[in-house]
Order: sequence, then structure tokens, then C-alpha cells
Amino acid sequence: MKPGARIAAVIELYDGWTQTRDDADRVISGYFGNRRYIGGGDRREISERFYNLIRHQARLGWWLAECGYEFQDGRARMIAELVLQDKRKAEDISSMFNGEEFCPNPLHPAENHLINKLTGKTLDHDGQPGAVKTELPKWLYAELLKLHHENLPAEMAAYNQPAKLDLRVNRLQGTVEDAIKSLEADGIHNIERTPYAPNGLRLPLGVNMLVTAAYKDGLIEIQDEASQICVRLVDAKPGMHILDMCAGGGGKTLGMASDMRGKGHILACDTHGGRLDNSRKRAKRAGAGDCIQQRIIADERDSWLRNKSGFFDRVLLDVPCSGLGTLRRNPALRWRIGQRDIRTLMANQSKILKAGAAKVTKGGRLIYATCSIMPEENERLIETFMRDRKDFRPVPISEIWPDAPKSVPVPGGKDKPWLRLSPNVHGTDGFFVAVFERTAKGKVK
Repeated sequence: MKPGARIAAVIELYDGWTQTRDDADRVISGYFGNRRYIGGGDRREISERFYNLIRHQARLGWWLAECGYEFQDGRARMIAELVLQDKRKAEDISSMFNGEEFCPNPLHPAENHLINKLTGKTLDHDGQPGAVKTELPKWLYAELLKLHHENLPAEMAAYNQPAKLDLRVNRLQGTVEDAIKSLEADGIHNIERTPYAPNGLRLPLGVNMLVTAAYKDGLIEIQDEASQICVRLVDAKPGMHILDMCAGGGGKTLGMASDMRGKGHILACDTHGGRLDNSRKRAKRAGAGDCIQQRIIADERDSWLRNKSGFFDRVLLDVPCSGLGTLRRNPALRWRIGQRDIRTLMANQSKILKAGAAKVTKGGRLIYATCSIMPEENERLIETFMRDRKDFRPVPISEIWPDAPKSVPVPGGKDKPWLRLSPNVHGTDGFFVAVFERTAKGKVK
């Protein structure tokens, strides 16, 4: 594709997204699904530019308003992005906005005036309010400022960078060294070991893992290091009975099966059959199908699951959440989630936590996890649980993971032993994990 045609595609994508505010990944998938003639290189550049418009949403809007420009559509934002971020000159932009087939229409006088005003400027400006500088809605900026204080700009700068590709090596199929050797045989280089997860690998962006022998053979799974750390804190051991109550696509289920060396039993539940179907396929590829049972449940009060009270050695609750910890991969989320959504999620999370706690046997553990950065979904909900449930004791992270690197801080001390991860501090997605052990007698297996 010509450079101008790629720019036109980005504008079309952005305008389509603003009209629906749908998940950005679905917008891209639908767009390219109807245009299979677009090559892989063009797709990558179009996608990257589209996501950058979303990552720079607030600052681009601020600059357009500051320049007195009346439009805030994809075309205006693309022009501003080319000047402020790419440092393109007026003649370069004009060569792409040339009106040729598949390219944007030629620039009009107001757009040329905008380019002149923006030339020499950068995306950031001292006059921008805090919410604009951090690319956050005002309500979300206010909430996160309470958590991070003066560190919020650095935290959000990390969330506004694209994430690298993390992999988990499936020890049921081979070693980390086996995986590296296999990937290198497929021409993949610059492979790094993840700093915290012992079976994790990190690759540059743009690598298609689905065509590699390591992926097809079940030797690797795509999984962020934060999720791998969560699995480490489950501390699954061979022979255990484990409930993954919100299993979804089964990534953490597979990680636990690997830690159990395929010996024991994992019940993977979810309310969406399609997710479990995908989980079943992944389990078969990973060689973990014999120890995993998938089951669709109606909700956390499911009558079949209720009969399993006091049965499990470990109960993992990776609860449905806002997902705001995945902003590196899903930058549009911040503009889709509202305060009402958070309140609805909290109510559901509280119900799942209560139901999950009932499934833990005496001496067993309950693991609560989210990929959210919101205190309402994490600390505040857990503090309520600790106040109300004296039959559970919080388990310090250091007790489960004694050899954890010192750069994995556990804030709050032993009375608040949860783990909060972030891309700024750890290079992972934003993630929260809290672990509890049942001390009062549960139903004997």
C-alpha cells in the first residue's frame, strides 16, 4: 500500500471506533477481516498507528482545541499525530493527503494552518492538565492519583507504551532451553528470559508465534509475566484438587497443570461455553487434558458447584474486572470503562469471592486476582473480606515465594500481604494478587 493509503485506513479505523466505542481489537479484526488483500506489513503499520491515536487521545484533543481547530475526527487527529509525534513536515503530509486512489483528500487551507501552528511542538506541554498528560478520563485520573500520588505520571507513561510479547514455557512438553532452541530454529532471535517468572520468555513485538513449531507442539503459550506470577502464587502441587472458578480461555489453568506435572485434578469453570471450548483445545495441545475438567456454570451460585463446598486445596478467582491493568495492550479501555461499570464489577467480584471461599477446604488456599489497577476492585474489596471472614488468614507473599526478587515489593507489610504489579516497576501488565488460607474446619473431602 502507498503511505497515503495506510494513513487513510487509520483514519477510517479511528472514526469507526469513535462511533461505536467497541473493543479496539474487534474493530481492527473486523476491518482486516473484510480486507484480506492487505498484507502483513501494512496491517502492522496501520494497527500501530491506530493504537497510537488512542494512546495519544487526550493530548491530541488538547492540541486541536488549543489551536482553535473545530474538528476532532480521525483526519484531524492523524494530521496532528504526524506533526507532533512523527515530526513530519508540511510537504510530507501533503504528499500523503494527495487525493489519489485510496489516499486521503488533499489538505484544505485550515489544515495547512493547523500544521503550521503545530510545527515545532511536541505531544506534551506544560499547560496540559494532569488528566490530559496521563491520558486518562478525569474521574479515573482522580482515583489513580490517590493511589500513586506524584508517581502517577511515570506509571501511566509505562502503561502508554506497547507491551512486548511474553511466553510461558510448558514444562509438560519440555524445558526453557528446549523452547529457546525451537524458536531460534524458526528464525526468532532476541529472546530474553523474564526477570521474575522462571518459565517465562520475552520477545520483541511483531513476532507471529502461531506458526512456530514450539506453539503448535504445545511447548509455549502466550501469557504475560504477571499472569505467570499469579500462577506461581497459587503454589499448585501434584495431587491437589484445584478449582479455577473463572477460567476463561484457560491460560492460568494450563500453568497450574504444568506446576502439578499433570498429576491431580483441576476443575476449570466459566459461564461462557466458547471460552471453555478454547480452553479445552489448548489443554489438548499442551498435553494437560487428562488432569483438567471443563464445566460451564450458570453463575457463582451454580447448584452443581455448590455441592463442592469445602472440597478444594486451592481455589483461584481470577475475577471479571475492568481490565485496566492491560492498557499497554488495550489502550482504548480507559475511554470505555466508567465509574458505574466499576461499581457493578465490585458487586459481582464480592459475590464470587464469597462463593469461592466456601469451596476451600481446611488448610487450603483462596487466591483472588485481577488485571485491574483500581483499588476498589482490589485492596478495598480484600480489606472487607479480611474484616468479615475470620476463618481465613492472609498469607504473606514471602511465605509462598521465599525466593522472590527484592524488586517485587509487598506493600503494607504482613497485615496486607497482597501483590500489586505494574509495567513501570516490574515490566508486566498491571495485576493484583491476594492469597488467604482457610483456618476453620471446612467440609472434609
